[in-house]
Amino acid sequence: MKENIPEKDQFFSKVSHDLRGNFTSILGFSDLINDPSEELLPEELNEFVKRIGTQSRDTYELLVNFVNWLKLEHFDYGLTNEKIDLLDILYEVKIFHKKRLTEKKLELDFNVSESNYVIMDYEIINSIFNNLLVFLTKISLSNSKIEISAQNSQTNSKMLNIIVRNTDAASSFLQTIDLKDLNNEISFPVIFAIKFTELCGGIFNLEFSETKGLTIELELPKEI
Repeated sequence: MKENIPEKDQFFSKVSHDLRGNFTSILGFSDLINDPSEELLPEELNEFVKRIGTQSRDTYELLVNFVNWLKLEHFDYGLTNEKIDLLDILYEVKIFHKKRLTEKKLELDFNVSESNYVIMDYEIINSIFNNLLVFLTKISLSNSKIEISAQNSQTNSKMLNIIVRNTDAASSFLQTIDLKDLNNEISFPVIFAIKFTELCGGIFNLEFSETKGLTIELELPKEI
């Protein structure tokens, strides 16, 4: 990370631009709501509140990614590796993204036993799955089914293998986005997921086929 200065500069430029835009939007809508001279209709008020909520959530996710990027840049400072139940963290992320999943009528199922765990920093693994869900909800067609299953890796007993399948992903989306382009709103979340996974010693593979849909193989540390 430290050696990749252009990527780092691009990231901070992206964060700076998006934070300014989000806060400008939040403050603008807040000023309209609090302005006594504005006679807002109920539907206008509801729309402004909805936009403030959306922008606040986006800002929160961006700030969390920013903090975790800095934490991973300094491995000896800020990281707290602990035993984390994989199913617990997945349900937390599912609840956090309930609104996104409901709006697109997406079904999210887990095939993960309670005995599966990882040894990672809580904020980092939370960010990996949060970014994955943001990415998947953006590229999935309505009524798609997302399945997450876990099993021990056959190649390395110290790793956990996570497979995410989106059976109805748009067949052309990989041709329209660049997973290395931080300025692409669709690819931005999955870049974070890939970066955080690899910097923690994990492996991230993404493949697409018209028969299986989108498959993400994610291996995470199971032992220190």
